[in-house]
Amino acid sequence: MFEWLSTHSNSLQVILSGLTALIWIVYLQVFLVSFRRQRRPEIIISLGAGAGTKASWFVANLGLEPVFIVDVLVRLETEDGITEAVVTDRTEMNDRELSNPGEATNQGPLASGAFMSIGTLDTLLHRSASQPIPVSDLKSVTIVVAASMAARWSLVGASRQYRLSFDEEGAPTILATKIDTDQIRSRAGRRALLRKLESRLG
Repeated sequence: MFEWLSTHSNSLQVILSGLTALIWIVYLQVFLVSFRRQRRPEIIISLGAGAGTKASWFVANLGLEPVFIVDVLVRLETEDGITEAVVTDRTEMNDRELSNPGEATNQGPLASGAFMSIGTLDTLLHRSASQPIPVSDLKSVTIVVAASMAARWSLVGASRQYRLSFDEEGAPTILATKIDTDQIRSRAGRRALLRKLESRLG
């Protein structure tokens, strides 16, 4: 046995060195995947603090890095089709209600672990058009948030769809169609979101 080991010691050293290198490569790969997963953005959209059209939509940043909210879009589905509008600015507020200009918009930085209210269904409908769609005509509402990363400019986003149902008196109930928020991280999704934002530029 010892004679065989002595004879093949060089080959065994090469094999052991290769196995050691392979273990380190696997370990490094696991570390990089974990590191990227921890640093990727996680934007959460939720509805609460009220009922029906008075409930507020909230946007939270659960990623480890701050993000900058670039735009907020709303997609409104009715029997006639789908209408999309940008609802970033709080056009329902007048100058006397503002203590500083930053309160007139939802655009701005959002720290890790922080959240902000982007408005109720009533206010989002008011911002979406000069003649807002009646709530009773709505079938669904989708909130889309576009944001950029703080460390390097990279557009990311999130979206969440809500269905509306009405009781006998016409009072709406708004419920999310999924338990979680859809993250827009894929290259195709980010490109589509970027094209949508660029279409608004002059």
